[in-house]
Amino acid sequence: MKCKLFFCLLLFLLLCNPLGAEQLVVKKVVSGELVKLSNGDKVRYIGVDAPADGSIFFEESRQANKKLVEQKKISIEYDARKSSDKDLLGYVYAGDVFVNAQLLKNGFGIAYIVPPNQKYADLFISLQKEARKKRRGIWAFEDPNDEAYYIASKGSRKFHRPNCRFARELSFDKRVIFRTRDEALSKGYSQDWRCNPLFKRQEKEKK
Repeated sequence: MKCKLFFCLLLFLLLCNPLGAEQLVVKKVVSGELVKLSNGDKVRYIGVDAPADGSIFFEESRQANKKLVEQKKISIEYDARKSSDKDLLGYVYAGDVFVNAQLLKNGFGIAYIVPPNQKYADLFISLQKEARKKRRGIWAFEDPNDEAYYIASKGSRKFHRPNCRFARELSFDKRVIFRTRDEALSKGYSQDWRCNPLFKRQEKEKK
């Protein structure tokens, strides 16, 4: 009888929390892809690359993330790799909102697929394609000028313009060449925000 009650209770808990994850409150939104939780942990969103502090569109991306999760309870779903050196790596849900996917759909991040965490790779790349086509979020400022090719890094899965100093620093055995930015983006590579190969700066409105 006790055994039966135990399994009933276990089933009830799993149904209440289908991700099998503790719900925690987002205490601080650090960037468009990183949040700090009420227990002190930091969670970096799998599959989303957003500008770092000081980079173009950092604040726009962070504000978009804040609207989705700030001071809200979230659940975290993990993939094959659960953490980096400092942060947890997860798929974040705020209520019925899949935050990683929503940011890409709204155009406030770039799909960034790093194996082995690629459970939703096809979904993320599809949402990014839609956001680019409809010029949502930061995609409204995509630079129309293309390069003859782009240089990517095997290790970080970032790509650069060929004249970028970070591209020149890559050793030849670590380089991947893409003929178009579409090719790089479709394979889940993200731009290196320090190099800015995709976006032009938003012009200040004239008074």
